[in-house]
Amino acid sequence: MSNETKTYRAALIGCGGRGMSLRNTANQADRIEVVAAADAFQVNFDKLTSEGVSVYQNFEEMLEKESPELAIVATPISTHYEVARRVLDFPITGLYLEKSMATRLSEADELVQRAEEQNVYFVVGHQLRYSRGWADAKNLLDDGAIGQVHYVRAHRGSALLTHHTHQTDLMRYYLDDSPVSWVLGQIHRTDSFLSERIESEMQSLGFVQFENGVSGIIESGQYRPPAGNHLMLIGEKGEIRVGSDSRFRSEGTGGKWEPLPQYEQPHIFEDLLRWIEGGPEHRNAGGKGRDTLEVLLAIYESSRSRGRVELPLKRRGNALEEMVADGTLP
Repeated sequence: MSNETKTYRAALIGCGGRGMSLRNTANQADRIEVVAAADAFQVNFDKLTSEGVSVYQNFEEMLEKESPELAIVATPISTHYEVARRVLDFPITGLYLEKSMATRLSEADELVQRAEEQNVYFVVGHQLRYSRGWADAKNLLDDGAIGQVHYVRAHRGSALLTHHTHQTDLMRYYLDDSPVSWVLGQIHRTDSFLSERIESEMQSLGFVQFENGVSGIIESGQYRPPAGNHLMLIGEKGEIRVGSDSRFRSEGTGGKWEPLPQYEQPHIFEDLLRWIEGGPEHRNAGGKGRDTLEVLLAIYESSRSRGRVELPLKRRGNALEEMVADGTLP
C-alpha cells in the first residue's frame, strides 16, 4: 500500500565516483535520504562527513547500526555478488545493485532467489532504461512509430560484462524483455585483458535470436576509428538510431531523419519506492538484470563450444573465466 509521506533511509556501499553519483541520484528522490556510507578504503569520507553522512569502513557494521530501509551497492563488479549476498542477510526493504549484478549465472540466480525469500525489492543498475534519449526510444516504439521491430543492433566500445551490459539490457527493454531462444557468439583476446579489474574479452560478437522473432547483433570492443556507443532498430515502417546522434525516420516523417521526441521519464529511485509501495514492477527488477547477464554469458559459452547455445543456459558459471583458468584463452 502506498505511503507517500514515509521517508526512506538509505546506506551507500562503495564511495568511489560511481557511488557518489548514485548517492546524488538517490538524494534527488523526494523521500530518500542517504544517511550513511561505507568504503573499505575510506574514499570520499571527508566530503561525506562534512555533509552529515555517517561513514564506516565495514558495511556490515553500518547496516547493523544504522538499520537503513534501502542499500545501494556500488563496489567493483568483482565484489557485487559477495557484497550483495551479505547485504541480504540484513532486514532491508530495497536493494539497488550496480551492474553487472555478478560475473557468474549461478551467483545472479542466488541473489534473485535470496531477495525473493527475504521479500526485498531488488533492482540492478541498468539506469539507461530511465535516461533521456535511450529511454525515449522505448516510448517511440510503444507509440508505433516504426511498427513491428524486426532487427536490433547494439555496439559499445568496451567489454561485455562491464559496459556493454547497458546496450544489451536496452535491447531487451526495447523488446519488452522478450526471452532469448539462442545465442551464437565469438570472443577475442591475445593476452590478459582487464576491464574494471575483471578478466574480459578485447572484442566480441554475438547473434541473438529472441522468442518474439526479432534477431539482434551485439558488438563490443575497440575499433579504429572508434564506432561509439549506439543502438539501431529496424522496423516494418522505419528505423531508430540511439546514441550520440539519436534520430529516427518512418512513414510518418516521409522517410526523413528527425530527432527523437522527448518523453517524461520517471526517476529511477522514485520508481523503486512506487514498487515497494504496491506499484508496478521496477524497469530494472533483479530478474531482468539476471536475464541480461545470461545473454552476455551465452556469448562466452558459445565461443567455448564453437556453436550455438540454447537458453536457458545449462552451465551456470562464466566460460571466459573458465577458459582463462584452463589455458584455452591467454
